[in-house]
Amino acid sequence: LTQSRYPCNDPQVIPPFSLFWVSMVRDFWWHRRDDNFVKRQLPTIEGVLAWHEARLAPNNLNGRLEWWNFVDWCWPWNEAERIGGVPDGAKTGSSILSLQFAATLQQAADLMQHYGFAEKALHYRQLSTKICTAVRQLCWDSQRGLLADTPAKKSFSQHANIWGVLTDAIPVVGQRAVLQKIMTEKDLTAATFYFRFYLFEALQKAGMGDQFLPQLDPWRGMLDIGLTTFAEQPEPTRSDCHAWSASPNYELLSLVCGIRPASPGFATVRIVPSLGDLEQVEGKMPHPAGEISVSFQRKKEQVTGFVALPTGVSGVFVWQGKERALRSGRNVL
Repeated sequence: LTQSRYPCNDPQVIPPFSLFWVSMVRDFWWHRRDDNFVKRQLPTIEGVLAWHEARLAPNNLNGRLEWWNFVDWCWPWNEAERIGGVPDGAKTGSSILSLQFAATLQQAADLMQHYGFAEKALHYRQLSTKICTAVRQLCWDSQRGLLADTPAKKSFSQHANIWGVLTDAIPVVGQRAVLQKIMTEKDLTAATFYFRFYLFEALQKAGMGDQFLPQLDPWRGMLDIGLTTFAEQPEPTRSDCHAWSASPNYELLSLVCGIRPASPGFATVRIVPSLGDLEQVEGKMPHPAGEISVSFQRKKEQVTGFVALPTGVSGVFVWQGKERALRSGRNVL
């Protein structure tokens, strides 16, 4: 995508993955300072988003999307089309695909605003709001208290509701209840390894990070059957070494230790640990200016320890809703 014009005529193009690419540019911008690189990606980002915008239906859900609309391997293989992992509504209106587009628009708006393209940022935000509103109006099932996968409301998934939380298509006041439902109700299509990254991010967003550690059972299961690397999808599979199931490597630092950027380029830091039932946590995260290290010990509702920040980096530590300013060097808690 960074080397050529988009869209192309390659039948292997996966439209949802083009949106993931936009999100990765945004994440890179948030974690590292390289303005020249990021600015070179902006025209391609515009092309990707224009491609998806042109395929919106009149009701502001996705219309017919060409090629392989892969979301997660939890949807079965279709031998006739020689593809799998595609949810209902990929060609007629899917809350999942529509909200993924809405989430990407929100991220792209942050980039455009930062680099001085305020009009483009406003357009992306307004379009995202239209899509979120349409999904809420057409796919919300009031009896179940969940987003359905399509306006027909015949199927439900973790995926739709995760995107609903991340985009605020589900109002903030109801997000915790929805996340609790999708983690306990058994008749929903469940996210497999890679998509659970978005579940973890939704838990963090809703202030439910303490529920992250119990969600690692699928990874414990891989260790139990002797894998030394993480698989692409649940058994049966022999794709046994796949990067997209490695999100716990990130979340153990960003969610349990709570180390996250608070501004672009990791210029400042916000540390909000979610220890779950752990009594002690230590961790180190690479940073452009050096290394961030933390050590926390908890007794009931109290926490002690330290946060060490590189030279020139400041931030804030949050525990039980209370904030404390952090400076460069060692901060004793």
